[in-house]
Amino acid sequence: MMYVFTLLFLGLMLTQQVVKAQSTEYGEFQLVKRSGDISLYERWIDIPGEEEKQAREVRSIFYYKNSIHAGLSLLKDQSMGMKWQDHVSEFKVYPQRDTSVWYEYSYHDIPWPVSDQDHFMEYRISSCSPNQMLISFKSKENKSLAPERKGVTRLTLAGTWLLEQVDTGKVKVTYTIFSTPLDIPRMLTDPIVRSNMVSTIEDFVSLIEKP
Repeated sequence: MMYVFTLLFLGLMLTQQVVKAQSTEYGEFQLVKRSGDISLYERWIDIPGEEEKQAREVRSIFYYKNSIHAGLSLLKDQSMGMKWQDHVSEFKVYPQRDTSVWYEYSYHDIPWPVSDQDHFMEYRISSCSPNQMLISFKSKENKSLAPERKGVTRLTLAGTWLLEQVDTGKVKVTYTIFSTPLDIPRMLTDPIVRSNMVSTIEDFVSLIEKP
């Protein structure tokens, strides 16, 4: 029950924060990395019921030249998943009858000192208008499609993709994600998380802008 409560708490906080305001004000977020048009922010949030533990919240802001629906299509495209996500050796998408919902499984081959990781998530189009689309995602248990694997860390994640058509052929993306901490010193994990995030976004933009 604590697992479910924690995940719902984080997911609710995230959705509220993203929907309320997208401006130059990021509150407690701290800029930790910038590469070209990609800005990466972080903050740490207390986990309810777990003393001295915090979850990492990462927010990245970037732009691409295309439409919001092109961004949605790329997120749902199983054949492209491994082309823009670093260290992913398995990527599967499970469409649902409700086309606003889909499931995704990813296996991450992570360099030492971090163990290999995987996740199974539910994606949902939470809101959609001609110029804006909010896609939320959260970890979901599914023993049939994604049984836990020995020696692999199952990640607990929640977050959103906010796609905004700010000009003809130009989209602003605000990607925010919560993740539970690993039992590895931050001095080791921080550079890996940040570097992987930036390179993943660069590959995402490169694919979506490809003629």
